[in-house]
Amino acid sequence: MAARLTANFFENQDQARRKTFRLIVLFIIAVLLIVVAIYFVFRLVLYMGLDNPRQMALFTWWEPVSFAGVAFGVILFIGLASLIKIYKLKSGGGAVAEMLGGRLIPGDTRDQAEKRLLNVVEEMALAAGVPMPQVYVMDRETGINAFAAGFTTSDAAVAVTKGTLEQLNRDELQGVIAHEFSHILNGDMRLNIRLIGVLFGILAIGIIGYYMARFSRFDSKRGVPFALIGFLLMIIGYIGTFIGQLIQSAVSRQKEFLADASSVQFTRNPAGIAGALKKIGGYIKGSRIETPAAGQASHLFFGESRKHSLFSFLLSTHPPLAERIRRIDPSFEYEAAEAKAAKAGLGEQAAPAFSAPGAQGFDAGERAARLSNEAIVDRIQKSRIIKAEPAQVVGRVGNPTAEHLDHGAALAQMVPDAVRQALSTMGGAVWTIYALLLDPDDQERQAQVKALNRTLKEDQTKQVTALYDQVQNISEHLRLPLIDLAMPALRNLGFEDLRRFLETVETLVAADGKVTLFEFTVQWMLNYRLMRARGKSKYIAFKSFGAVQNDVVALLAALAAGGNPGNAEEARRAFNEGVNRVPDLARKPPIFQYQEKIAFGNVGKALTRLALASFEIKQTVIDACAHCAFADKTITVPESELLRVVSTALECPLPPFLPVSD
Repeated sequence: MAARLTANFFENQDQARRKTFRLIVLFIIAVLLIVVAIYFVFRLVLYMGLDNPRQMALFTWWEPVSFAGVAFGVILFIGLASLIKIYKLKSGGGAVAEMLGGRLIPGDTRDQAEKRLLNVVEEMALAAGVPMPQVYVMDRETGINAFAAGFTTSDAAVAVTKGTLEQLNRDELQGVIAHEFSHILNGDMRLNIRLIGVLFGILAIGIIGYYMARFSRFDSKRGVPFALIGFLLMIIGYIGTFIGQLIQSAVSRQKEFLADASSVQFTRNPAGIAGALKKIGGYIKGSRIETPAAGQASHLFFGESRKHSLFSFLLSTHPPLAERIRRIDPSFEYEAAEAKAAKAGLGEQAAPAFSAPGAQGFDAGERAARLSNEAIVDRIQKSRIIKAEPAQVVGRVGNPTAEHLDHGAALAQMVPDAVRQALSTMGGAVWTIYALLLDPDDQERQAQVKALNRTLKEDQTKQVTALYDQVQNISEHLRLPLIDLAMPALRNLGFEDLRRFLETVETLVAADGKVTLFEFTVQWMLNYRLMRARGKSKYIAFKSFGAVQNDVVALLAALAAGGNPGNAEEARRAFNEGVNRVPDLARKPPIFQYQEKIAFGNVGKALTRLALASFEIKQTVIDACAHCAFADKTITVPESELLRVVSTALECPLPPFLPVSD
């Protein structure tokens, strides 16, 4: 395999932070250039308005007070335009997809191509340990392209063009989606949305100039100067747009190589993504996007979304297509798509030589995938233990492998048909969560059902209890993944419906007067993903470990107690294993006090604070928690669920631990 493996997740976060700093510097330079240009337009207009020769002789081009006023106005305008754009996109990836003409694919779609896409995204979400993104299709785009957008994994969306659905087979589609998941997992999306806002602020200058030039003809007295001002502002806007495109290129090129390499590692199938790239090269429409809004978001896409002539080497947001393919397939020889299509007389059809080998139809590909999952399904259903080396956990963060993809596909196959159908609708997703929280004990479950009757209609409560019959016997390994699969539908809840839903979840958890580890996990993750993660700021409040030391201790104590119920000695040993991984704690180890009843309120507060720590601290916390959970070289499903909550809170996506036979 020629592609290089991706960097460690935490290294990628540092790179993303450095790119953010570079973006800020480039943005400041662009704004300063625009300020200077507009200042001289302003002085030119004043000069043209003079009709007295003496005034013209005394006129000076440099006037500090005027420059300060223009600078303030321009910076305020660009800043507000950028902030307004980012605010409009605050709901996450779905807003970006809709801005670019995307249509949300319903979970119960009957279109075979859309079903295949949903299956591929679902398997990858389960494999990566992140909530299922919302999935969109750009119906008017016939080029082969895709993108992922969002602020966090909790509001992510994946979109593909109609051309992608029509031209790619399952392996190629999987390669493209795996590439996009790399952007989701490694924190590229937040930077990309901010870049859309920045570019819009710069672009807005040109938009104002366009309308001034266009409508100035209606004012015969001031039409000429207004037209001139508008024309000059349009020029400045185009210059700003050129600089903005340079910023896009500077930020996005190298990460495409990393995402390609991640796709190969994730799928263990170089032919998949290589085949998709080859089809782009052999398709006369390539990866072009036609919607005018694509200019603001060209850095998001899988392939080059616009066609450059001059300055292509500067303005391309992606590396050359041939170079991307050669890094995956060194034997590849590239010939321009237009030339190849012209030789073959194919017009706008894909050139056959670019088709990936082994293409399968929808049915054949799905059958092969299902047959290969049967052994994994059997292992998952029989296993209650997970084995892993704790030292390897940090390296797994944001870095799923082909084994995880097989595991995710098997989990997807295990979902009962009735549950899958329910998860495709808002109401069904809500009822499925309620069903997961119903207690196996008949008496306690009856108390919960009574609580539901106070909130739901009788027929809705019956739907919940019917779904309980479906989920009560599913594997423990499938419980949290069902929440991940419910997320696209739950994100569509209106504010009041969402509030009622979360209140009902709290009622069900509190109905029996105690909180289990699973109940805490479900409630915390739902609150985080549906409320706190929306537009969540990712600023760093804690760079010193001393500021979060007590939070780490509370977390390790809960993890040790939860993984060793009724065994104070084993819990103490697990706690000490975690403490020893933190130099600041190991120097003066805290005293461990075993409590069989975990103080989940303290755990929640600790997670909220640790979410604002630096990634250096987060890496240490993940490592310490892994050594605590795996102190006996194995981990139970409840322990893995709590570890999953920790990784979710810290925005460190952790793939599922793979079960082994007991």
